[in-house]
Amino acid sequence: MRLAPPRETEPAAPPADESRLKYLGHVPERLRREPGGGPPPEYIKAIDQHIDDILHTPQDAKVRNYFENNIVKFIQVLRHLGIRVSSAETVDAINALTMVDIVVRPQVKAALRATLVKDPDEQFIFDRAFDLFFVPVEEKAARIEMREFRQAEEAAQMEYAERELRFQEQPLDLTDEQKAAYSKMGEEQKQKLKEFLDQSSGGHKVDRSFQPLIENIVRGHLERWKKQYEDEHGAIMKEKELTGDQELDQIIEEVLSGTGEEKDPILYEDMKNIPEKDIPKVTLIIKKLTRRLATRISRRYRMTRKRQQVDLRRTIRSNIRYGGTMFNLQYKSKKIEKPDILLICDVSGSMAKYASFVLQFIYGLSSVVRGIESFIFSEDLERVTPYFNEKRPFEETMAAIMNHSSIWGKGTDLSRALRTFHLNHRQSLTSDTIIIVVSDTKTLSAPEAAAIVGNMRRRVKDIIWLNTVPEKEWQDVSSVDYFREHCEMFECYTLAHLEKILRTQMA
Repeated sequence: MRLAPPRETEPAAPPADESRLKYLGHVPERLRREPGGGPPPEYIKAIDQHIDDILHTPQDAKVRNYFENNIVKFIQVLRHLGIRVSSAETVDAINALTMVDIVVRPQVKAALRATLVKDPDEQFIFDRAFDLFFVPVEEKAARIEMREFRQAEEAAQMEYAERELRFQEQPLDLTDEQKAAYSKMGEEQKQKLKEFLDQSSGGHKVDRSFQPLIENIVRGHLERWKKQYEDEHGAIMKEKELTGDQELDQIIEEVLSGTGEEKDPILYEDMKNIPEKDIPKVTLIIKKLTRRLATRISRRYRMTRKRQQVDLRRTIRSNIRYGGTMFNLQYKSKKIEKPDILLICDVSGSMAKYASFVLQFIYGLSSVVRGIESFIFSEDLERVTPYFNEKRPFEETMAAIMNHSSIWGKGTDLSRALRTFHLNHRQSLTSDTIIIVVSDTKTLSAPEAAAIVGNMRRRVKDIIWLNTVPEKEWQDVSSVDYFREHCEMFECYTLAHLEKILRTQMA
């Protein structure tokens, strides 16, 4: 990011001050003041609209290195790293900076941390993101240059894979991940794959109608090699949820690489492929994740007029007009009404292993969050809530469910299962209910089942569908579109997916 010349209405400060403020970008005059005096009234009125303007500014105009732009972009980074920041909290953060000496970097960091971070688990992520984001423009430029170099290398590898992997001179339809996997293969393996394509292209009466079949064979080979590579190197070749902005993407990748969230490959392993020897390790990971998630849910608050605990964030916001003097105290209390969670989990043959991990998550939450109703289905529906209420170890609970179930591991008929639900349990549906469906959507009578889901959606707060099919393959599964019309659908075939969805959608 290049340092833009100051706007005419806000002349630049002397060079000595500019050098100390350089890491923040161009700082407007209204913030170059003695700390503690409170923000000017006209600034408070304008700042919310200004933030909205930045968020809706075309991308080419956002490159200006202005202070407000940088704060909003920093918040974009935090959101992509899983830290939830509202528009009101963004206003709070910028207003908080008028109460400190912005020349002093630790004060700026403390003000932003106090207004943007709500969970102790997020503090390390915030600190690392701040240290990487707020640096001189020269350092940012160097990082972007390095990232562009790596991207150019990756693009060259993609082009190389497209040239090499052809059927009758036509490029194969492969994902970028599959092309990247090919670029990492040894020369001997590449040669074998190219020989297969050459032989297939020149076969007797072979025409281009055979290309989809050949593509499926090549995709399968590359996916198997990719899996083997990840197992051997402990590396995960996966797509990240990034912003599209090179500078921000670079920071997100560096933060993730240092938080420990990407260091355990098992978090990103397809749950159906996790070997039995790793189940104890997975159990420990799930216990840790559910404990953290349950704590977040149990600590949610609601606003109240009763004088219980002071809501510091709302108190500061409501007293800005008084220059920070606490005339008007705001209070909060424990949130009494939490959403009712209703789980409907597919335990058919293709889904049984996924179901065991999802049920383990729900088992962990049920120890803290009351009112979770759990059902399993395949060719029909069974209620399993009483097993979780017995408070036995999870291994015993799962053994009891599987031993007593008459449907575990059978075929899938969601339509019949939902009719059984309506017949026996429809009183469980209220305006506070969040339904979580875990299924790959592959079922008999999908249109009929989707219509029932649509009727349920009108009676509940939300329906969250955890689809164990990777999102890039949804276009090949016709039943997906039937259900997406009536719910929020997320890909969920790894522990990382599962934890993130439950954390962002329920906590």
